[in-house]
Amino acid sequence: MSAYKTINCSFKSKETLIECLKTLGYTPVVYKEKTKLVGYLGDEREESAEIIVPRAIVSNLSNDIGFAYDEENKEYAMICSDYDQNIGVADKIRQSYAVTAIKTALSKNKFSVKSEIKDKVVTITAGKII
Repeated sequence: MSAYKTINCSFKSKETLIECLKTLGYTPVVYKEKTKLVGYLGDEREESAEIIVPRAIVSNLSNDIGFAYDEENKEYAMICSDYDQNIGVADKIRQSYAVTAIKTALSKNKFSVKSEIKDKVVTITAGKII
């Protein structure tokens, strides 16, 4: 059984988090209250979260990936199993969140934005006619 770890990240925006997950091809389920995560064997775990990427969407050997809101810090913490962390899921989510947040901020300020990912390196090009 793969143990869960809480990964501290600065996932401040629920909308940006959901958008970044969709960009990765995940369909997150959003709950009003914290809901238990499910392990790769279909077993209910102690950990719970309000935003959950169901394990079947990640891979057939994955566990649910959760995002639990921390009221004190006003941000979401990622709850990810050792297995999913080892196959790079947590890193992909962090990178996607950063790219989505940057692109959203630039677009709000009327910049045209283009991004490219090659060999785990993200290049973001922004332009604006003044």
